[in-house]
Amino acid sequence: MRSPQGGHELRQLEGDAEEIWNRGDAWVKLGDVMKHTSAELTAIGDSSIHKSKGTEKLAEMASESADDLEAAGVRYRETGRALRTYANALETAQTWLRRNLDNVEQAELAYQSALDAKADAISAQSALTTVPGADDPTEAEKNAADAEVSSATTALTSATTARDGLWTDFDQVFTKWSDAYDEAVEDIQGAMDSADNNDGFWEFVDSALDVIGIVLIVLSVIALIIGAPLTGLLGLVILGLTLLVVGLTLLQFAFGKATLSDVAWSLVGLLPFGIGKVLSRGAPVLSTVVRGGRGVTTAAIRSGLPRLSLLRPTTWTSPFRSLVAPVRSWLALPRPGLFVNPFRSITMGGPEAVQVQNFLNTMRTTPWANNPGVTEFITRTAGALPGRGERLLNVGLWTSFSTFDGLGVADAQPDIPVLEDVQLPWGR
Repeated sequence: MRSPQGGHELRQLEGDAEEIWNRGDAWVKLGDVMKHTSAELTAIGDSSIHKSKGTEKLAEMASESADDLEAAGVRYRETGRALRTYANALETAQTWLRRNLDNVEQAELAYQSALDAKADAISAQSALTTVPGADDPTEAEKNAADAEVSSATTALTSATTARDGLWTDFDQVFTKWSDAYDEAVEDIQGAMDSADNNDGFWEFVDSALDVIGIVLIVLSVIALIIGAPLTGLLGLVILGLTLLVVGLTLLQFAFGKATLSDVAWSLVGLLPFGIGKVLSRGAPVLSTVVRGGRGVTTAAIRSGLPRLSLLRPTTWTSPFRSLVAPVRSWLALPRPGLFVNPFRSITMGGPEAVQVQNFLNTMRTTPWANNPGVTEFITRTAGALPGRGERLLNVGLWTSFSTFDGLGVADAQPDIPVLEDVQLPWGR
């Protein structure tokens, strides 16, 4: 339900005004403490008494800290004031809504009912003279219809006045709250600009990197469980997020917010994709294996059918059985399930290789497994899967890069010697 003039949605406003005010007041008090402390630190830095006692370093540190503390005090104090002002406006709006929200709804419903009632009265009045073949209405009927229209019009006028008045009050309350919200946003931004210590963007980048790191770990685990046809899609998503990590880290480095060691660690995340391409060369693709397996099985089914002979009734069904051979191979060799054993995925280098292995195992259990063509297909395809050495390498790579990712999420990656000292000077 929205106001007819302002188009504002009739609803209770979110937020705890008292909690917002208390938080803003706490920030104002904290800002005052920071301001007072900054003044004390400035006095320490300017005091010749402390310098005469050989505490020049203390005085120097006090002077440097005073400016930062004063800036922080400005930011907290002005932000707190903005929150307190907004909290008052929110409380005023919420109080009005608690008292009048139901009244506005009822007034709107009454207005709609009055509209319907007037429309019905006018319709009934018109029906007296427009119904073909009906007797002419009596004067009493006309007067009754006129009275009904007049009464409905009066009721609509009254309902409209009450409804419009309440909606007007609501629009005014909503507009004051909305303006207060916009002013609070502007004042908070102004506090940040005045303090000139807003690192919000870089805080956002740090938070984004943390979130992306967690998402990458989750997707990597999912990628071990879900096979084709989603394997490629998951791989592209993981690659895209990894490139985003590299891009954000390079941005931090460009503005002096990260070291070359951080950049190197972000690039480590791209290594599995390059190594994976090398190790996966020649690896069978599930869709190709499924088509090929069903194809050789269909051929095996047909080769085992007796030749058609008119003198042997038992062979008369051979053409039909040959025709349905693809269906028999399809039923005997269903596509492997989407979900696979993650531990096997680690050793095989991915879930699709596990699906291929599962499909070959299914082929070995069919009645045509001993057919030369089927046997040759199973042997050739199995030979293209990772061998013992490659499986050990897959386990080592997965363990290593998973450890790197875990350390990155925990902000515990060790600094790389030499690179840890390479940092652009601006922006620090």
